Amino acid sequence: MTGADAPATPQRSDLQGLFEAQAGRNDFLTGGKVEDVIGLCLSGGGYRAMLYHAGALVRLNEFGFLPRLREIASVSGGSITAGVLGTAWSRLNFDANGRAMNLDEQVIGPIARFATVGVDVKAILLGLLPSFTAAGEVAKAYDRHLFGGATLQDLPDKPRFTFMATNLQTGSGWRFAKDYAADHRVGRIDHPRLALSCVVAASSAFPPFLSPVRLNFESGSVKPMDGADLHKAPFTQQAVLTDGGVYDNLGLERIWRRCRTVLVSNAGATMPELGSPTGRWFGQVYRVLNIVQQQAENSRKRLLFGVHNLKQRHVAFWSIETPISAYGLEDAVSLPDDAALLAARLRTRLNPFSPSEIELLLKVGYAGADASLRAAGLVTKAPAANIDAANLAQYSGQKGGRNVSRAGNP
Repeated sequence: MTGADAPATPQRSDLQGLFEAQAGRNDFLTGGKVEDVIGLCLSGGGYRAMLYHAGALVRLNEFGFLPRLREIASVSGGSITAGVLGTAWSRLNFDANGRAMNLDEQVIGPIARFATVGVDVKAILLGLLPSFTAAGEVAKAYDRHLFGGATLQDLPDKPRFTFMATNLQTGSGWRFAKDYAADHRVGRIDHPRLALSCVVAASSAFPPFLSPVRLNFESGSVKPMDGADLHKAPFTQQAVLTDGGVYDNLGLERIWRRCRTVLVSNAGATMPELGSPTGRWFGQVYRVLNIVQQQAENSRKRLLFGVHNLKQRHVAFWSIETPISAYGLEDAVSLPDDAALLAARLRTRLNPFSPSEIELLLKVGYAGADASLRAAGLVTKAPAANIDAANLAQYSGQKGGRNVSRAGNP
């Protein structure tokens, strides 16, 4: 048999095969659509993450970065912040320097007020009743206080907002955006009209109490795509989803494959050490699951910092537990190092936060974004950070109440 007659070597579809097939791209992450644009990742972490990211948005706005963002990807608590920003985007008034003059009114204020609203306990208790689900009650709270009936189609075209959830059926991620929603193993839905409250509820469906979210799809709405080996029932009829942080708690997947400059706001804290771990089964299972989750996140961090060192990406990464002094800036925001530790120890639940907790998280997020962007050389000429002038304390006294973000709703 001649070389011309020899059968072609079948292409492997496993992870190793997929990487080998892209070996010629000279990109460690095999990103085939990387552009010289900026992407922002908002991590998970319940209300803690929601507030921390809101503080970071204040400083990004002062830098004039918001209109420069091409992509914003989020998971869990970060998706609450992203959802509020996305629905308010068309109402933001940007000046000549790219600063939204009404960000406080349209985004930060509503987020701070929502942080005083208890959601999780009520949702869990109602979820025990027939015809109710905890996830459904969370979605109702999001819609009532934040989104006012908005769908994915009410988001802007630019920046592109992507909300991540984890598919319990396939172990992969469902990505939801205005132009399409997709699980690479199942298929894609073009121009989905899904309620934003349901999408954010899926992204923040902390297991097992607030999970799962079940999304039913119309017949034929899920289209096939390359590599979709599960494009068949029941996967194309219903998605059974849990928290996006289970799959990728940093929200990196979309951004680092598309954007040359990657900004990461991380409200996740490192798992604490235990001198005497319990020997009881339940305690061991809980501890082991935390270790698995922590190691998965550490692996993603190593990849992220590795591609930065290879100069294949330009990364600015700020983390809730990193003291501001660690960035090595002489003119960093004046914030005690123990503020980061206190913020990182706060709970990640969807229950009311006190005025002092709200103020702390906003300030730590603000200071972290400022220090990271300047340390990474992404900002050279910009207004000096002034945490007092930002007046973040004004939000700590606000109380929860209905805030409909969608224009035109009563």
